Amino acid sequence: MSFGEAIKSVFSKYATFSGRARRSEYWYFALFNFLIGLVLAIIGKMLPFLAILSSLYGLAILIPGIAISVRRLHDIGKSGWTMLIYLIPAIIYGVLLSIMLIKHFEGEEPNLTLYIIFGIITFITFVLAIVFIVWMCRDSQPGENKWGPNPKEVTSESNSGMNY
Repeated sequence: MSFGEAIKSVFSKYATFSGRARRSEYWYFALFNFLIGLVLAIIGKMLPFLAILSSLYGLAILIPGIAISVRRLHDIGKSGWTMLIYLIPAIIYGVLLSIMLIKHFEGEEPNLTLYIIFGIITFITFVLAIVFIVWMCRDSQPGENKWGPNPKEVTSESNSGMNY
């Protein structure tokens, strides 16, 4: 699957959580988002009144980002709900970080317990992020699984047996 095909595929399945997605589709979408994010960050630095574009783009790709991740998990034989194993600690991390920043800007020092909990959640989120990346790098589960046919095999059959 080419870069353009992958981006077109992800956006054509904007909120489709069923089925499977190849590695190339997932990683090309990740690269696309990185590049767009980089451009928007540069624009935001040069023209601060346009900095909101980055946030708006993040909201626009939230649903397709989750959908492609769920389809990618299906492709390796895991339920899309597995993503919650990573998302829940990541959300807790964000909430704790926000609390600590608010306390800091109010001139109040967060207590030691909050620092300890934050450190533990940070570690857990980091480890789970590595696990999630490893999963996203795994090859497709061969053959059909309960989420559908292997997209690599379906694509390769239509391309005269070429395997990508």
